[in-house]
Amino acid sequence: MNWRAKTENKLEHFSDWIFDNAKKTITAILVLVVIIGSQLPSLKVDTTTEGFLHKSDPMRIEYDVFRDQFGRDEKLMIAVKTKNIFDIGFLEKLDSFHHALENELPNIKAVDSLINARNTYGAEGELIVEPLIDTIPKNKEDLERLKEVVTNNSLYENSLYSEDFTMTTVTIDTETYSSINTPQESTSSDLDDDLGFDDDLGFDDDLGFDDDLGFDENIEFDEEALGEQRLYLTDAENDEIIAETQRIMERYSDSNFEIYLSGSAAIAGIFKQALMNDSAVFISLMMIVIMVVLFALFRRVSGVVLPLACVSLTLIMTVSLMSIFSAPFTMATQIMPTFLLAVVTSASIHLLAVFYKDFASTNDTKKSLRYAMGHSGLAIIMTSITTAVGLWSFSFSGVAPVADLGVFASSGVMVGLVFTLVFLPSLISVTKFKPISQKADKDGNTFMDKLLIGIGVFATSRPKLIISVSAVIIICAAIIASQLRFSHFPLQWLPEDNFARVATEAVDENLKGSLTLEVIIDTKKTNGLYNPEVLRVIDDVSQNINAISTGNMFVGKVISYIDVIKETNRALNENRDEFYAIPDDPDLIAQEFLLFESSGNNDLASLVDSNYSKARLTLKTPFIDSLEANVFIDNAQLYLDQKFGSLAKVTFTGIGTLMTVTFEEAIYSSGVSYILAFSLIAILMVLLIGNVKIGLISMIPNLLPIIILSTIMVIFKMPLDMFTLLIGAIALGLAVDDTVHFMHNFRRYELQYNDVDKAVRLTLLGTGRAITLTSIVLALGFLVLTFSQMNNMFDFGVLTACAILVALLADFFLMPAIMKLIIKDKESI
Repeated sequence: MNWRAKTENKLEHFSDWIFDNAKKTITAILVLVVIIGSQLPSLKVDTTTEGFLHKSDPMRIEYDVFRDQFGRDEKLMIAVKTKNIFDIGFLEKLDSFHHALENELPNIKAVDSLINARNTYGAEGELIVEPLIDTIPKNKEDLERLKEVVTNNSLYENSLYSEDFTMTTVTIDTETYSSINTPQESTSSDLDDDLGFDDDLGFDDDLGFDDDLGFDENIEFDEEALGEQRLYLTDAENDEIIAETQRIMERYSDSNFEIYLSGSAAIAGIFKQALMNDSAVFISLMMIVIMVVLFALFRRVSGVVLPLACVSLTLIMTVSLMSIFSAPFTMATQIMPTFLLAVVTSASIHLLAVFYKDFASTNDTKKSLRYAMGHSGLAIIMTSITTAVGLWSFSFSGVAPVADLGVFASSGVMVGLVFTLVFLPSLISVTKFKPISQKADKDGNTFMDKLLIGIGVFATSRPKLIISVSAVIIICAAIIASQLRFSHFPLQWLPEDNFARVATEAVDENLKGSLTLEVIIDTKKTNGLYNPEVLRVIDDVSQNINAISTGNMFVGKVISYIDVIKETNRALNENRDEFYAIPDDPDLIAQEFLLFESSGNNDLASLVDSNYSKARLTLKTPFIDSLEANVFIDNAQLYLDQKFGSLAKVTFTGIGTLMTVTFEEAIYSSGVSYILAFSLIAILMVLLIGNVKIGLISMIPNLLPIIILSTIMVIFKMPLDMFTLLIGAIALGLAVDDTVHFMHNFRRYELQYNDVDKAVRLTLLGTGRAITLTSIVLALGFLVLTFSQMNNMFDFGVLTACAILVALLADFFLMPAIMKLIIKDKESI
């Protein structure tokens, strides 16, 4: 007796034990689910860009240091379009809108617009730094003076006004840290206020640690030492800001005051909103699909209720495990509930189909359950393992949500396996069934049986034709698939009419950029930023960095502390334009910075560190494909390294940079995942079949879905982005399920009868119905994703469903044909 027969025998004995202890088993499982499920309410949702990187990733660590030092770079950008921004009525409304945002929004540092833009000038030898508009102009002369001041300051162009003066911006700078004082899981640090770095220690003005002693917000100790222990602004707080901003926008919006909400923080909020809405829709629709298919298949209430009980508990357990291990619900893990619903239902169908068919002839629950467990139990175990392996291969990804999907989706599949082979048999044991007859011909074959027999006869009688046609399809598809293009453009995940996408595209077009790339210039020296040579290099870079821009990528604006020193130098020299330049004397530079700080304006705090050793350079860019942006960053890094040489170390950071790095990491990780998944699944197939040659050959049909999918993507111009990259390994894991069931049964019958034609016919009759219906369930399950608000999820659903159906055709036609050619009748494998 080989290992497969021994395993099947043990499963039969296990079935008997389950039948005798069904009530105890059900009680134990329900208690376990209640205990673990109690953690479900603690599940967090994370759609932040930094959340795509592991907490230990050097890029994320650098970004956290950047946030602690300079504040959060994810801002809400509101663009306001009108006929002419230099209109008294418009400015009055803009002023009201500005102050409404300033007074009503929670968790914000500041609101910046034309109303309070920095205006630096000299008066009677004194440096004045004040808001641009102290009072709204009352007449045309005042309006013209304001326009002259604005247009003469290059800092405002493509920032506060568009070239045609029809659009201006209002930028909302959110707080870096959360207002929540209680210890919580941080998205970027495992440490919290439990370490004691909170207000109770008395680091406040009552102890005298105030600005008079110099312990102000610019001190590195305060921001870097204490900042690490604080919780960054949470998703919930960001959502609240966005929701309140939208309510205020509704009050002010009209035909001459068109308001567009953009910025990385707004887009992250929109993604989260779509994520939550879609998840509820997916689960609801999938439940309906499952109930309809199950009832159509079994025509029994028990055939619907029992599988749904298994999948429901699987979902509760899996998502609760995410909560227990502090893994947030993300854009990637969004597909997991639908996936598990389909996969666990499919496993249940295989067991129930065999059970019901045998029960119709025996009318003995225990005996039929024993037969079903022995007949399909091993195949269900193997399919669950192969599916889990396909998913588990993602757990090594450098993209955190993808790695979480790999860990918890594979865990969910194994949890579902336990429920299918333990909980489902227990439920069957305590349920009373009535035999139901099916319409059949005189030989006892139903319509579907005859269809499957016909497929088997066709496949085994014309093997060379089927393999030849398949080979031509594979070659042609591979040629077309070679044209597949990589792309990662999150903005295009949103529908064309989505307000955030419309707003972002409008800002990119009118104001030359809606996102930013952050550059840190580190001189490694205290007061190193006083060096005129460093300042001149920064100035030169600001003027010429666009020379390395290509295609859709360009730098619309560069913001740095150079603007401050130039403004101050001009103001202190009678406001003469020829002094809008960098002084040659380091001491004079230091004095001018000191004068600017003394003016009461705190803009420098977000541009340089307190030791004047590090500076922040902000590059304003359009929201484009991350691959194109990544090329620019690589070229810019080389350009900046060459420009600064030994003067300073230059590094890219910020949300824009993280987005490009994330996709590059995803491409590499997916390649590793595919190789790992294919290798492990091939090993499992060889073990199951017990023959190396046949086991490896049986993997060929499972590559067909991936090649066909790539062809479909090229034809319909679907990009290979972070989500479609997942399809390959998932499709492989699912496609192999059908192959496992087919080969498991084919192996049994071929050894028994030494007749390939008969083995194929009996295999299709025995498990063909279940394979067909489980493929339908899986395909419909993923087609549910087409109801998503997000274009990327629509593509994911369609492509995965296509992969499952292609895999079904390959297993019904190509697999029997291959077996017919490589196995000679009357000879044992």
